[in-house]
Amino acid sequence: MTGNTLDWSVDEWLAYLEAIHPVEIELGLARVSSVAEKLGCLRPAGRVILVGGTNGKGTTSALLAALLRAQGMSVGIYNSPHIHRYNERVTLDGKFISDSDLCRSFQAVEDARGDTSLTYFEFGTLAALWHFSQTAPDAVVLEIGLGGRLDAVNIVDADLSVVTSIGLDHQAWLGDTTEQIAYEKCSIARPGRWLVCGQQTPPATAAETVSAIGGLWCCRDSDFTADLRDEGLEVSYRVSGVDKTLKFPEYSIPHHNVATAVQALGLMGWLPQDDVIVQTVAALRVPGRWQVVGQNERTYVLDVAHNPQAAAYLRHHVDRVDCLVLGMLSDKDVAGVIEALPEPDRIITVTLDTWRGLSADALAERIELTGRVVADRFDNMEDALTAVPEEGVILIAGSFYTVEAAGELITAREGTWNSI
Repeated sequence: MTGNTLDWSVDEWLAYLEAIHPVEIELGLARVSSVAEKLGCLRPAGRVILVGGTNGKGTTSALLAALLRAQGMSVGIYNSPHIHRYNERVTLDGKFISDSDLCRSFQAVEDARGDTSLTYFEFGTLAALWHFSQTAPDAVVLEIGLGGRLDAVNIVDADLSVVTSIGLDHQAWLGDTTEQIAYEKCSIARPGRWLVCGQQTPPATAAETVSAIGGLWCCRDSDFTADLRDEGLEVSYRVSGVDKTLKFPEYSIPHHNVATAVQALGLMGWLPQDDVIVQTVAALRVPGRWQVVGQNERTYVLDVAHNPQAAAYLRHHVDRVDCLVLGMLSDKDVAGVIEALPEPDRIITVTLDTWRGLSADALAERIELTGRVVADRFDNMEDALTAVPEEGVILIAGSFYTVEAAGELITAREGTWNSI
């Protein structure tokens, strides 16, 4: 990579971001905050929402943004990781950031950082915040990358914080107990402002952390509910001190994320009319979350589930899995995921050729320690897909990387695919 940075492509910038910091993850806010102050992007929009949690961040963020946009607001979303292209991480009013705007944002961060070292994620976060500060949307929804307390996204001046769920994941950075993880995640609270928690019976440290910060605590089952009925989902929540109930006959994201998003915006007075809420929820589709494409008698289901909590949710959606294609990172709870997923007739493992990625053989060894049998092992997704049955439900899961590889191959063969 040579030449003036003004001439770089997105790929050249991303290669540069990967090379300039010695480690991929370095938690802490001092470095990124100092650069953000120079960029003037700590308050990137008129309304700022933070979304953290173990699972459900992407779907909850998407619904929050959709409900705000349904009222005519301009809304930006920052999330990670992406599935196909880096540009997916930064959207404004449903459109991915353009290559030119992304490169311009990277250049702004590079000019401002001086000799301050930034990780790949920190650099990208600052670029997103700067882009939003320049385009001035009415609201931004910012997804926490890892944890919360020391995540780069937590530098912003937020009006509202949401923690979708609290479970064991990323223990090497966040701690080995849900009590420790609750502290890390709920530290995105702000004094005098709401933090809405979608976790049922969260650890005591969740509310304690919010209270210590001076934030306002709102928790699922204590303050709002999500109940599955024969006719669909029923959500009870509170707006301006008044209890309300809405029924959703159709929804395609986890029911508790629907309730969490509705309650969060309700507390702020940022909800549209009831009928618009129901219509928006019914229409929402999120890539990589229970995403389905059919091919004659074969149905592919792609889901980024990579921990037991997310895997267990899949069990509620499918009665039978004929084949599981699994690729996972080395720091994930493979046994917990396998035991939580619906039991397949056939298991295929695939190598994730990325940092922390497990080889197909190493993943198979962990799976077989649970008593399950792995039928095939492949070094790449293309070969793995040639070994799946001609008929039945093929579940592809375990990581964003797994879904990315499979999705690109399947969509190339099938054209447009849908999520349910």
